[in-house]
Amino acid sequence: MHEAATAQALADLVLRKADERKARRVLSVELEIGELSFLEPEQLRFWLEANFEGTIAQGAELAITLVEPLVKCGDCDYVGRIQVEEDPAYHFMLPRFTCPHCGSARLRVEKGRESTIRRIELELVGDKH
Repeated sequence: MHEAATAQALADLVLRKADERKARRVLSVELEIGELSFLEPEQLRFWLEANFEGTIAQGAELAITLVEPLVKCGDCDYVGRIQVEEDPAYHFMLPRFTCPHCGSARLRVEKGRESTIRRIELELVGDKH
């Protein structure tokens, strides 16, 4: 259940940034989650909300966008998407992907593994809300 650990790390970062800015409240958080992170968005949302309970981020709007995988093949130079089928085993072991063009396993992931906080909207002390 890596959603719980990831949510804890993301919540800690959001709250630290809010504290640095001396925010009164966290209004919203926008996340980008790569499909190859194998994070389940609704589980991540659940754990983030749980981590935000009792903090200035409680009730913050959460927007989670999935990022499709983009790979580059080391053999045929294919650059593009790969199909990712959800498999519970991926939570315990890394899958082995192959190039959809030539079948090579020499793929470099260009995007799709990230867990990125894209934006944090804060209500600062002195803001009129």
